[in-house]
Amino acid sequence: MRWLVILCLVAIVVSMASALYFMYRDGSKEGAGGNRMFRALALRVGLSVGLFVFLMVAYKLGYIGPGGVGR
Repeated sequence: MRWLVILCLVAIVVSMASALYFMYRDGSKEGAGGNRMFRALALRVGLSVGLFVFLMVAYKLGYIGPGGVGR
Protein backbone atom coordinates (compact mmCIF):
# COMPACT_ATOMS: atom_id res chain seq x y z
CA MET A 1 0.00 0.00 0.00
CA ARG A 2 2.80 2.38 0.91
CA TRP A 3 4.61 1.78 -2.38
CA LEU A 4 1.45 2.43 -4.36
CA VAL A 5 1.00 5.83 -2.71
CA ILE A 6 4.67 6.69 -3.24
CA LEU A 7 4.42 5.63 -6.89
CA CYS A 8 1.38 7.87 -7.40
CA LEU A 9 3.14 10.83 -5.80
CA VAL A 10 6.18 10.30 -8.02
CA ALA A 11 3.91 10.14 -11.09
CA ILE A 12 2.29 13.43 -10.05
CA VAL A 13 5.69 15.12 -9.72
CA VAL A 14 6.84 13.71 -13.07
CA SER A 15 3.68 15.01 -14.72
CA MET A 16 4.27 18.47 -13.28
CA ALA A 17 7.89 18.39 -14.48
CA SER A 18 6.85 17.39 -17.98
CA ALA A 19 4.32 20.23 -18.08
CA LEU A 20 7.08 22.66 -17.07
CA TYR A 21 9.35 21.21 -19.75
CA PHE A 22 6.67 21.59 -22.44
CA MET A 23 5.91 25.11 -21.29
CA TYR A 24 9.53 26.23 -21.71
CA ARG A 25 10.31 24.17 -24.80
CA ASP A 26 7.20 25.00 -26.81
CA GLY A 27 6.40 28.37 -25.24
CA SER A 28 6.90 30.38 -28.40
CA LYS A 29 4.83 28.03 -30.57
CA GLU A 30 1.07 28.35 -30.66
CA GLY A 31 -1.01 25.20 -30.39
CA ALA A 32 1.15 22.10 -30.06
CA GLY A 33 3.14 23.07 -26.96
CA GLY A 34 0.15 24.38 -25.11
CA ASN A 35 -1.81 21.22 -25.82
CA ARG A 36 0.96 19.02 -24.47
CA MET A 37 1.36 21.21 -21.40
CA PHE A 38 -2.38 21.19 -20.66
CA ARG A 39 -2.54 17.45 -21.22
CA ALA A 40 0.28 16.91 -18.70
CA LEU A 41 -1.44 19.20 -16.19
CA ALA A 42 -4.77 17.44 -16.73
CA LEU A 43 -3.02 14.12 -16.08
CA ARG A 44 -1.61 15.56 -12.84
CA VAL A 45 -5.05 16.66 -11.71
CA GLY A 46 -6.50 13.27 -12.57
CA LEU A 47 -3.76 11.46 -10.67
CA SER A 48 -4.20 13.75 -7.66
CA VAL A 49 -7.96 13.26 -7.53
CA GLY A 50 -7.56 9.52 -8.08
CA LEU A 51 -5.03 9.26 -5.25
CA PHE A 52 -7.31 11.23 -2.93
CA VAL A 53 -10.30 9.01 -3.72
CA PHE A 54 -8.16 5.88 -3.36
CA LEU A 55 -6.93 6.98 0.07
CA MET A 56 -10.45 7.78 1.25
CA VAL A 57 -11.78 4.40 0.08
CA ALA A 58 -8.80 2.57 1.60
CA TYR A 59 -9.43 4.32 4.92
CA LYS A 60 -13.12 3.42 4.88
CA LEU A 61 -12.33 -0.22 4.09
CA GLY A 62 -9.73 -0.36 6.88
CA TYR A 63 -6.65 -0.82 4.71
CA ILE A 64 -5.07 2.25 6.31
CA GLY A 65 -5.62 3.62 9.78
CA PRO A 66 -5.36 6.96 11.51
CA GLY A 67 -1.60 6.42 11.99
CA GLY A 68 -0.90 6.47 8.27
CA VAL A 69 -0.27 4.11 5.41
CA GLY A 70 1.28 0.75 6.24
CA ARG A 71 0.68 0.69 9.99
